[in-house]
Amino acid sequence: MKLSEEKIREMEKIYSRYWWSEEEEEEYREISSDPFKLLIFTILSQNTSSVNTRRAYKSLNERFNINALSLSKADEHDIAEAIRHGGLYRVKARKVKEVSKYLLENYEGRLDKILKMDMEKARKELLKLPGIGNKTAGVILASIYGQRKAIVIDTHMRRIAIRLGLVNEKASYDEIEKKLKEIFPWEKLKGKEDRVASLFWLLAKHTCRAINPKCEECILKEDCRFYLTQK
Repeated sequence: MKLSEEKIREMEKIYSRYWWSEEEEEEYREISSDPFKLLIFTILSQNTSSVNTRRAYKSLNERFNINALSLSKADEHDIAEAIRHGGLYRVKARKVKEVSKYLLENYEGRLDKILKMDMEKARKELLKLPGIGNKTAGVILASIYGQRKAIVIDTHMRRIAIRLGLVNEKASYDEIEKKLKEIFPWEKLKGKEDRVASLFWLLAKHTCRAINPKCEECILKEDCRFYLTQK
């Protein structure tokens, strides 16, 4: 399947209401301007809501200077207390401290040293960081290269790719990313690549839900193997 211009217009009409507020966008722009801060923010976002992620990040930012040196020297218990709002805070505190220490020891605390490499080499290096998986690496790469080059695959994107019939349930991260990239008419988007990819993610989150998916409302239902097999 391929997303038509008509489907993209429909996505804009339906899912723009779920778009992030100006305040949230401003906060995210500030965070993503510093790759290390974005890395920490993404770790904090694991298995929790965007509201809890922001609360945990703000609390951590108020208590510590968010850089590799500061967080590598911080007491893990103090980090955990600062990010308690985000859930799994003890696990995340350990990840924050370990990844900070690793970057300090191997890259002078500078994530940008990795991001100066070509994209695939940078991906490999990011995946060497303690506690960092494909999704977190994808978020960092997408912030540099855009989602046309590094579309982020999370649980929502994995689910919709499987339901559409683009991949099977055993597909790897790379397979899903490759197949999802193929459905976007990138050449026609003219600077709106990230916007359209994000609208598609909102469709996956709010319509192609894990429980009680809203198949009848979905603009992609006639292209969806899951929907067609349920009829």
